[in-house]
This record gives sequence, structure tokens and C-alpha cells, in this order.
Amino acid sequence: MEVSAITEKLNKENKELIDSHEDQNNFWITIAKSQWECKALDPKIYNRIKDIVESEKDIELWKELEASKSDLTKRRKVLENFLEKISTEKKTARKRKVKKKRDAIFQKGDCLIFKLSDGDFCGAFVLESEKESEFGLNLVAVTDIKKSDKPTEQDFENAKILFGLEQQINKEFKPKEKISWYYAQHYKKAEIEIEKIGQLEVDKNYYSSRHYQNFSNWDNLKLFQDSYYSDLGKNKCDVNVPLKSLRKNTGYNNGYNSLWQRVKTKFNL
Repeated sequence: MEVSAITEKLNKENKELIDSHEDQNNFWITIAKSQWECKALDPKIYNRIKDIVESEKDIELWKELEASKSDLTKRRKVLENFLEKISTEKKTARKRKVKKKRDAIFQKGDCLIFKLSDGDFCGAFVLESEKESEFGLNLVAVTDIKKSDKPTEQDFENAKILFGLEQQINKEFKPKEKISWYYAQHYKKAEIEIEKIGQLEVDKNYYSSRHYQNFSNWDNLKLFQDSYYSDLGKNKCDVNVPLKSLRKNTGYNNGYNSLWQRVKTKFNL
């Protein structure tokens, strides 16, 4: 987007800051700095900053907020230096960052296994795989597979989703399915050793903007299960959700996008 379009968008999205007696100066200072970095400082924005500095509106605000004399002196100096800085056009505009497109590490339907600290194998299943996206996300579900010998595709056919106890705002613990999105760029730094042993069909499509708003680190796949099985009697949840139901367009997942989930997505909660 062009600088003018970005500025207009920010103005529309930050009406509360613009109308705030305490925050509006910082908002316009930020806009001015960003425009100047792009070598596209709007004269109207510049004059607004000049007025803020020369009239000492911002200093008066800091006085209202009971700032100390030393803080007022520092603030005044910072503002004067800032005005002087943006009064001269920047030599070169800040370069635009080109977003890198990434493919997810694993394919949709991949059956993944790895070893826990006790030497047993466990299984995780790939519900979604993004292609040519900014983050190359995989949606991975942790299953209840845990055995001493290497799991098979049939084990994944019969697997269930693993649930853990998660503390709520009211401090109660409720079962929460262990399904998260994982970033492609973080995979190489992970210590976990994952092996693909098969692939099953997945009819359902999942989207990171709408489904399972939880993002995790690859190593957490192992860390969670090590913790979970260290005290199974305490951590086990009496919830029975077959993995198969999340692979199809019917069953458990159809009801997942509750009204609350849609509201959370809308407000980016």
C-alpha cells in the first residue's frame, strides 16, 4: 500500500487514540516518524508535530500526569530533536519488506510419530497444510497413541484426540483438545525428531483465521506428552473424540465453530 493509504487506514482504525487527550500526541508522532522513514512526510502531519512541540502541548500533558522536572526536561529535549530530525528530508526511503511465501513442513493427512523421554512412541496427525502462505502453518492434532513399538496407519485410524486440563479465567481446570498450529520457519530450530509413517485422507478444510486459535512450538508436542504421561492419573481427561471425526466433514468439528468461537475470531481474541 502507498503511505497515504496506510495513513488513512490507521486513522480509521485508531479513532479512540486520536480522540484521547492523553494518547493523541503519541499517535501523531508515530505517524510522522513512519511517514518520514518512508520519505513521504505529509506537510499537514509535519505542521501538527511542529505545533505539538512549539506550543508545548505535550509538555503540559506530562505536567498533568505529574511528571517530574527531570522527565519534563528529557521529554522537551526529545521532542525538539525529533522535530529537527523530521524537518530535513530523509536521504533514502525505508525499503519495503517483501513477504516470503512458505509451504508447510508436512502434508495434510500425514501420520507423524516421535519418541517420548520414556522411549515410547506417540502419534500426531496433520489436519491442515498451508501452501504459499506467510507462515506455512500446519494444524497438528496430538493423539492418544502411545506404544513401545512403532505405530502404524491403523493405529491412527483408531486413534482418539488427546485432551489436557487447561486452567480457565475462573481458575477452574477444563479439558482442552491438544490441537495447535505450527510455523514452518520454526521447524529447523526444533529439537524434536519427527518421522512420517503414513497418510490418511482428510476431507475437512481448516483455516488458521477461524479454527483452533492456538499456536505452538514444535518441541511442545513432546514436552506436553512427557508432562501428561508423567502423572496420567491426574492429567487424564474423560473425553472421547475419535481422530476420524476431525478428518471428515461431519461429527465433532462441525460443532466446533460455536458462536463464541466466531465472535473471538471476529475480534481477533
